[in-house]
Amino acid sequence: MQVQTNNTAGLAPGASVFSPALQPVRYQRHVCESSSLSEVMALLRFDGAPSAAAHNHVFRHQRVRSGQSVFAMGQSFNGLYVVRSGALKSVVMHDDGNDNVISFHMKGDLLGSDGVYKKHYGSEAVALTDCEVIRLPGEDFFSPSRRCDDMEHMLYWAISREITREQMSYTVSHAPRSEVRVARFLLQQSESFAAMGCSPRRFSLTMTRRDIGNYLSVTLETVSRALSLLNHLGIIEISNRDVTLIDTEALRMYEG
Repeated sequence: MQVQTNNTAGLAPGASVFSPALQPVRYQRHVCESSSLSEVMALLRFDGAPSAAAHNHVFRHQRVRSGQSVFAMGQSFNGLYVVRSGALKSVVMHDDGNDNVISFHMKGDLLGSDGVYKKHYGSEAVALTDCEVIRLPGEDFFSPSRRCDDMEHMLYWAISREITREQMSYTVSHAPRSEVRVARFLLQQSESFAAMGCSPRRFSLTMTRRDIGNYLSVTLETVSRALSLLNHLGIIEISNRDVTLIDTEALRMYEG
């Protein structure tokens, strides 16, 4: 993921436009560089005050190309991951070969918490764009000899936040009308971009319409039809994956 500063009228001061289609980062999947625990706390937007020890506790970065997986469903749990850049989706594979998109992730999101319970991951995290993630090794926070209480407090908070987001996502994907699901999805994306410091009104969708439909349990055609209708009503403007929210309040009140 790259963020491009844009002074287009209508953007909030300091906001930037998210665009996954800028110059791709050319790298192989490997471990490089590192972040301190205090940097991870800031990335997660955890508002706790880190101790002096938090600056000395470091975690490696891992770069993942678009289409590759950070971890696979059923893989042994080896830690949690924080998205440092890029966009991903979490997918659950079924015995019949079909899959379900259960969530989308961007900078500052936590991945892999479904692997804690049974010690293997219950979903697959797939990169939608070239990404960089930070692995938080399981032994650093689940073993009796863990080295830093700051990490424990941060992870309780971050996992609770992910549970809250899943509950909110349920209301998005279970609206009575399919078109309303698409409208709520756009608002959900807007809030995610705002949390990253990007414009909540102008952004590019990282996922395909098929992925959106899979996530919302509607067809690809329904997603395209709903987006076209919202565009026709003047509530949004859309061109390919580029979205501008013209009337956020109307989008919020939209009932199909």
